[in-house]
Amino acid sequence: MHAQLLELLLSLSIILVLIILSVKLKLVDSTGITAALVIGLLIALFGGWKWLVIISCFYVLAGVATKYKYHLKLFLGAAEAKGGARAWKNVLGNGMVAALFAVAEGLFKGGMFFGGFLGAVSTAAADTLATELGLLYPGKPRLIVNLRRKVPPGTSGAISPYGELAIILASLVIGFIAILLGVEPELSPFKILSLSLISGFMGSTIDSFLGATIQAQYWCDKCSCFTEEEVHRCGERARLVRGFSFIDNHVVNLISTVCGGLIGLTLYVFI
Repeated sequence: MHAQLLELLLSLSIILVLIILSVKLKLVDSTGITAALVIGLLIALFGGWKWLVIISCFYVLAGVATKYKYHLKLFLGAAEAKGGARAWKNVLGNGMVAALFAVAEGLFKGGMFFGGFLGAVSTAAADTLATELGLLYPGKPRLIVNLRRKVPPGTSGAISPYGELAIILASLVIGFIAILLGVEPELSPFKILSLSLISGFMGSTIDSFLGATIQAQYWCDKCSCFTEEEVHRCGERARLVRGFSFIDNHVVNLISTVCGGLIGLTLYVFI
């Protein structure tokens, strides 16, 4: 009982630090803080403080990557709105699946849900860094469903060498953090890194494929550019030119983290 109380206090301290950091660095807006608080509490209560540290590292990593060279991304027309502060939809799209795996582990035990959790977090980290660092590639990215076709930076489903390297880096970072924390001591470091890398790479690739096929893509006549938003940042209502209006980037993030999580869970069982 005493140990559980200490773990709870440690988890609450981590969440408090993250909230302060978020406000100071403007990583998320007020709705994003509320969503992050709910996800953080679920993971802390059902998975434990080590699981909370893993997703917290993703959270900070994503925030830093989003802010990095933000003005260049803004010039390219592909920067996150509100100065890079993410809202509740983004937080839930990237973190809700991981929280559900944590709840499942807390309720049913067995360890395999950690594989799903790690796969979901690795996918979210890989996809976020691929997007934010891929925008810095000096050349034009290529569409994942047609690699001979070059597209403007920020196009849904676009991939670049920088983005692919970011996927590998982000996945390995999440895996190394899990190893350092000793979350699952019975798993070898090789298995954890393999699980993190494979699920992160496959999950983020699925994200790119969905982005290039079914995600809503709009065209702003006023600015003569593509956008993922129905109302462009200039205030003009854009025209739907590809995909389905009800499938936005947040829905794609949710689907890809589900896929990454299921891949991670499967790898936990079979490798």
